[in-house]
Amino acid sequence: MLTTHFRQALALLRQDRLFSAVYVVGTGLAIALTMTLCVVVYVRIAPIYPEYNRDRMVVLKYVKCHPAGRQDTYSAAGLSPDAADLLGGLPHLADMARTCRDADDVQSNLVALPGRAQAFEAYPLYVDAGFWKVFTLHFLSGGPFTAAHLRARSRTAVVSESMARRLFATTDAAGRTFVYKGHAYTVSGVVRDVSSATPDAVADVWLPLPFLPMASYRDSARGSLLGNLTYYLTAPEPADRTMLKEEVRDAFRRYNAGREWVADIMGQPDDAALAPLRTEPAQAPDTARMLRSLLFIVAALLFIPALNLSGMIASRMDSRMAELGIRKAYGATRGVLLAQILWENLVLTALGALLGLLFCCLIVFVSGTWILTLLDANTMLDLPAPFLTLEMLLNPWIFLCALCLCLVLNVASALVPAWWGLRRSIVQELYMKR
Repeated sequence: MLTTHFRQALALLRQDRLFSAVYVVGTGLAIALTMTLCVVVYVRIAPIYPEYNRDRMVVLKYVKCHPAGRQDTYSAAGLSPDAADLLGGLPHLADMARTCRDADDVQSNLVALPGRAQAFEAYPLYVDAGFWKVFTLHFLSGGPFTAAHLRARSRTAVVSESMARRLFATTDAAGRTFVYKGHAYTVSGVVRDVSSATPDAVADVWLPLPFLPMASYRDSARGSLLGNLTYYLTAPEPADRTMLKEEVRDAFRRYNAGREWVADIMGQPDDAALAPLRTEPAQAPDTARMLRSLLFIVAALLFIPALNLSGMIASRMDSRMAELGIRKAYGATRGVLLAQILWENLVLTALGALLGLLFCCLIVFVSGTWILTLLDANTMLDLPAPFLTLEMLLNPWIFLCALCLCLVLNVASALVPAWWGLRRSIVQELYMKR
């Protein structure tokens, strides 16, 4: 039966080539736009390089300090180094990382070789030793700096593959030296480039946290938890993430007990997928509203093409009434005819889905420097333009998304006109031939 439906669909495809071409292209564009949005969302929430631990990671970005019982007066910023003592002994904590970005303009962040006048702009990120456990960067040579390097205040650094090539013309640069802001740093390792589509880990140069003065800032007048750091915590297993979040909140509740100034983490820690949505230091994001907006966009991208395709199918059904009436006269049931029409349109929609995949790849690759920032709330950071990797695009979830969109468009566009047209009697359908 399926083979028969497939042969009929191919025959109709050849008979009415204009209708088939318009249907396939229209379906392809609808699926391409929706899949492009899915790719952007996937990059933000899925475990990809170097954030493979997203499924067991939680993030603390901001804290709001205000007098106990009052919220009209407050200060809000990142967290101070003292928060590490508060969080370090949690039962479901596997690893903890702290990061801080330099507030200086990127034009002042220049790296060069000792004794050379030529300098290159760099995007630095100051990190602690736990960063290399929370974020899984791939080392091409050497390795990360360790807690021992930080305790010894050794000026070591990790550089990206592209920065190593600019500085040393090779990625085998472990042990080489470069100058940053007047200080000589020894390269401990070289890592594969990181796209700014993962803004929490992207950098050209990763430097030890103790060498950034603003990283040690703490507002002692308001309880000492107010600072400039972002904390990333990982649970041993993804299932332990909920317990870890509750333990963090309990730790802050215990800290606030009896204090004049309390530290409000505003519903944090956030899952790694939701952390980019938290842009305001003093308030929690309205994730429900953002999710509704995203669903409305997807619905519009699907509904409008489905409505147009339904009109085309309804017009085509009118021209096929006599054919369907003859098949009814020879014993075909309404269910059999409905299945035939759905399978015919499924073949066209599948062709449109394949075309949509190609359109999606073209859209993302051609406009990859900005398309990946559509849902990026960190546009205030002066980061390099994001780039797309095959890992971000060629993944089973995107193909599954294409399959689901294919089924939704097929049912939405073909079911209603086909069901309505087949309600007519055999005599009415045969009369349509006149």
